[in-house]
Amino acid sequence: MDFSAFRDLKQTEDSGENTTVSLTQLPANILDVFIPGYPLISKFIREVFGFDITIVVSVAFLIFGLFSAVKFLGQHAYSGFWTYFTSFIDIESDDDIFDYVMEWLAEQKISKDSRTLMARTGRETAWDSLTGEIDTALDPNQLLNFSNWDAKVPPTFQPYYGSHRFFHHGRYFEFHRLQKEIMGSSWGGGSVIREDEHIRLTCLGRSTQPLKNLIREARDHYLDKEKSCTVVRRPAPKEIRGRGRNVWNRVATRPSRPIDTVVLDHAQKDRLLADINEYLHPSTPRWYANRGIPYRRGYLLHGPPGTGKSSLAWAIAGVFGLDIYCISLVEPTLTEEDLGLMFTSLPRRCVVLLEDIDSAGLVKRQESQETEQPKEESEAAKLSAEIAKAIKASQDKSNKGKENQGITLSGLLNAIDGVASHEGRVLLMTTNFPEKLDEALIRPGRIDMKIGFTKATRDQMRELFTRMYSPDAEVKPPKSITSLPSSKTTNLEAASPMLRNRKRAVAQAPNLKAITSTIPTPPDTPRYSVEEPSSPEPTDLHGIAAAFAKRLPEDTFTPAEIQGFLLTRKKEPERALREVEAWRDKLILAKEEKNKTMQ
Repeated sequence: MDFSAFRDLKQTEDSGENTTVSLTQLPANILDVFIPGYPLISKFIREVFGFDITIVVSVAFLIFGLFSAVKFLGQHAYSGFWTYFTSFIDIESDDDIFDYVMEWLAEQKISKDSRTLMARTGRETAWDSLTGEIDTALDPNQLLNFSNWDAKVPPTFQPYYGSHRFFHHGRYFEFHRLQKEIMGSSWGGGSVIREDEHIRLTCLGRSTQPLKNLIREARDHYLDKEKSCTVVRRPAPKEIRGRGRNVWNRVATRPSRPIDTVVLDHAQKDRLLADINEYLHPSTPRWYANRGIPYRRGYLLHGPPGTGKSSLAWAIAGVFGLDIYCISLVEPTLTEEDLGLMFTSLPRRCVVLLEDIDSAGLVKRQESQETEQPKEESEAAKLSAEIAKAIKASQDKSNKGKENQGITLSGLLNAIDGVASHEGRVLLMTTNFPEKLDEALIRPGRIDMKIGFTKATRDQMRELFTRMYSPDAEVKPPKSITSLPSSKTTNLEAASPMLRNRKRAVAQAPNLKAITSTIPTPPDTPRYSVEEPSSPEPTDLHGIAAAFAKRLPEDTFTPAEIQGFLLTRKKEPERALREVEAWRDKLILAKEEKNKTMQ
């Protein structure tokens, strides 16, 4: 098509008119740059509809240009403002502060008014009901049904991914919840993409102090709910430990156990508490450093199963307000490098619990050597020895190519008191067979005090019985560690000059976490009878407890066995007194016959 005619027409119009350029009417050649063929389209519309669209198109272009300029300048101004006049703090999801802030936000107005929320199923542990109301209308003779119990727990709502804005104490904050993908290792050795998240708190101003105050408030709010609880931590999965952080996982939070509920000789208990209290005193690290002594302390709790070794470790953590870090040395994925990393990642003060250290294969090294054979052996004995030797060689050959499970004794010793080992922790080891442990593991400097647990004595039986049947109102909260018995303290001061010189400093030390919770009594054991059990008077209870203790022999039953017997009669002391002899004879007979189960 020949456009020369239109070109001549355009030149004629341009020469015959005095063109005036205004903001609402741009020249046609400018519009032709953005809209190809605009003059032809404009002439066609003018001739057909008698309407000039130049003004409309010019105004539209001006509005679009103005909007783009304002948007461009606004974005740069907004970005510059948030870069130079705001402060922010990032929090990773593998840090405890992440849980503090998320739970705090779940109870704030932002989680109630926001239009984008994330719902999570409400979870309630067995200990959450301690703070709730007890339904006294429940009939103890009726069986309970918990099929709809979880439905009564309301869900929790948290801000969804993205940005959320809120005011707190008259200050403007922004909360950003972001999700990211990171590479991780799988069990098969390959790489997988794992989703992780973090949050960013932003506030106006160049100071981060308002953000620090908010995080501190969230932390205090979270810890206030657990002021009488003990936190249990265990090693994180191997694929997470390989990242170099988040070595420990928080697995449980339970009410702290009162130290008075641990069945142990009072002299040993007071001596242990005084020693740990002196070790954790703020002035002790300098005393150790001035004398070139490693600031470490280890304790070995040994005795038969069921005597309260783990219970004592739990109570110690509750008395001093410390977290428990439990390590299982028989875990297949645990290596010596992981063990060293876990010990170096411990906080300044904590309780490290190594349970059943004898079951981890850390026995005496000389026992692994072959013993000398008797000089005179029968043919049957020789044949049995040859068969056993062949079986052992076959097992060693089959396990030769497998990955070594657990850790070695030298690896454990390096983690406990090596050159780069952690200081300031309270190390507790429990064992049922202390004679099987290698002497290098329990030498002074690694194990500084040994606490022996025995089977129940008469005093311990009476104490167990009295505590089991005492009303809740009479159960007193345990004493704080700062108030040790005066007689015991006097003996300890005479034995330890450092403790005697620090008596006043210990009294003025910051108070440790006090245990103010009481021991709740569970409901009656369901029994289908119309006769209600009678509760004895406080004066009669001690007499029944003494009679109960006299009917049981000393050093025969563990506290766990006696407690298990009393739990089935938790509000019937007279019945427990009547039936204890039959239970005693039956259990003794079962032990003699090496029958571990009672019909």
